[in-house]
Amino acid sequence: MGAGRLAGKVAIVTGASRGLGQYCAVGYGREGAAVVVAARTGQESDPGLPGTIYRTAAMITDAGGEALPLVCNVADRDSIAAMVAAVMDRYGRVDVLMNNAGVLPVGDLSTVDPRHWELEFRINVHGPFHCSRAVLPHMIAQGGGSIINITSAGARTASHYGITKRALELFTIGLAAEQAQHGIAVNALKPVTAIETPGMFYGRSGAGSGAGRRYPGPERYVESAVRLALATPQTCTGQVFDDAGAMERLGDPRAPA
Repeated sequence: MGAGRLAGKVAIVTGASRGLGQYCAVGYGREGAAVVVAARTGQESDPGLPGTIYRTAAMITDAGGEALPLVCNVADRDSIAAMVAAVMDRYGRVDVLMNNAGVLPVGDLSTVDPRHWELEFRINVHGPFHCSRAVLPHMIAQGGGSIINITSAGARTASHYGITKRALELFTIGLAAEQAQHGIAVNALKPVTAIETPGMFYGRSGAGSGAGRRYPGPERYVESAVRLALATPQTCTGQVFDDAGAMERLGDPRAPA
């Protein structure tokens, strides 16, 4: 494929077997990045949640890009370490890490299953922490990189999910301050409004579930993710954006003046 804005870069996208992670992984591939499709789903087991890392990888290669599908459970530090080691063995560098994997259990603070509360923190908070720590030595050694943490409008709510996303946003701001000296940009991205994904209505039904409602496409969200992948501490770091804000702030860093 022709040289794109991410040509020569290696991008890891967690939770890339479906949904927003899949959309961004394919978008990165179209822009010339070698995309590491990292997720737990190597084999589809639930028809309510279609998609696998191999399906996403095929979508990238069908679009003319390069993909490396790797099974990775971000709730498991050893799994993260093995994934990053495989990336370094294959490519020798990591330029972009998108911490997209996440879960949203049902229930409120008084009723959520305690096991789901703990799992939510392992995936939504500890996962990005351990993934970031795994790639940081490589980004520091190569002189830069971009980490993008996927948050949500839910961070404004006092829900168990909102608590994890608020923690992720604060982690973003703190890590950005620490890593600017190494040329590493760290930002958080969320959709300005809901974008339909296979997991949006999973386990939910009836009035208020959102089923049947029309949602916007992912094009602006993916474009903002591409632009954040190109961010540096000089252009943008330590920010928490929705896709509209990212587009307004960044413009296109590789567009002709």
